[in-house]
Amino acid sequence: MANCGPTDPRCGWGSAARRAHLRRAHAARRPWPGRLTAGTVALRFPQEAPTRLVGALVDGLASALPDAVALPDAVARSATSDARSATGTRSDVGAVRLLVDRALLGAAEEGLLAADVVRLARLLVSAPANVVTPARAAAWSAGVARRTGLTCSVLGPEQVRADGFGALGAIGAGSVNGPHLVCLDHIVSADAPTLSLVGKGITFDSGGLSLKPPAAMQGMRMDMAGAAAVLAVMAGLRRAGCAVNVHAVLPFAENLPGPGSVRPGDVVTAWNGTRIQILDTDFEGRVVLADALALAASRSPDLVVDLATLTYQAEIALGPDIGAVMGPDGDAADVLVRAATETGEPMWRLPWAERYLDQVRTPFGVRNHPLRDTGRALTAALFLGEFVPRTVPWVHCDISGPAWRGTPSDDGATGFGARTLLRLATGPEDRLGQAIP
Repeated sequence: MANCGPTDPRCGWGSAARRAHLRRAHAARRPWPGRLTAGTVALRFPQEAPTRLVGALVDGLASALPDAVALPDAVARSATSDARSATGTRSDVGAVRLLVDRALLGAAEEGLLAADVVRLARLLVSAPANVVTPARAAAWSAGVARRTGLTCSVLGPEQVRADGFGALGAIGAGSVNGPHLVCLDHIVSADAPTLSLVGKGITFDSGGLSLKPPAAMQGMRMDMAGAAAVLAVMAGLRRAGCAVNVHAVLPFAENLPGPGSVRPGDVVTAWNGTRIQILDTDFEGRVVLADALALAASRSPDLVVDLATLTYQAEIALGPDIGAVMGPDGDAADVLVRAATETGEPMWRLPWAERYLDQVRTPFGVRNHPLRDTGRALTAALFLGEFVPRTVPWVHCDISGPAWRGTPSDDGATGFGARTLLRLATGPEDRLGQAIP
């Protein structure tokens, strides 16, 4: 499968699909305050209009609204009222009706749900870090689970340490707001394929004892964008009629300096027994993901996907709009890129560069810093791969570039990756089978 994007004519992007993508991208970056607040919008399409175009256009229109309307029991409003208050988001929208032909209603509903899922992810990420603490994020996750028919388990700081999640526990040890580990399950049947989703949930990243410069710290509430996207997708699965089992692992932590902070040079033990030398506490994302990926892979799912704001070098390589996809299994990576292409979220494969494994491995385990200034997006992925057995299809997506738009003062979360994961979970059931090498 070739790398695909909205400007690549080789990948089946017709002019109509491209225009729909651009409309949705415009809505994501420039909300319409004061415009789409009440009234009726009638959408008229020719009979031969592709259903994907209909869904994309409804998605783009609905993304401009502040409240989710398709998620059951007003999940977004009830689960995140504090976040909405903190970001200044108001529910002052009157009745907005989108009229489509009955034959296209299913596609329109899919677009509406996608918009709701993305909007929920944006709300969580844009909220201040003093509102979205690890404990509050875990509580919201449990609330979403109750309202949407998911099963949920939450480990608090003491349980995280007691159950052997030494990597997550180490990163969260410097903050008075201790780490939490959330597991969510959408269960269809024992015979259904299983998709595991993992999202990086650093609710604020100061760098720890390897402290960031002040300017680099200002926008670090966005470091939970991966976990927020996964949580939002899980909230929409029942409404979407998802026919596969989906398991989510969300490690939440604050990375702060404090009396209990992990030190550069410390060695900790991850949940799967691998020892990690933490040379740089600002390379914390891969450390918490180590525990989460090991747990997700232990279920032997058909596919594991992790979403993370992991390395600035992914943005250096691909710019601010494109997610970087890496993994040892080409088929698994192609499955994710294909789902991204279908939703208009640009993703591009970077190489799985095993020649750099010596920058990750040590005689006793792994280290979280490659001791090199180049290729860090690649070595970060290689580090994560040490926690997923090669028998388990897995793909990593670094969303450091496209996860945020604007200044740190803006509510700039984009919800990038949520549409792709929703499509992956609700698309053809045999798609997960295509990821198995």
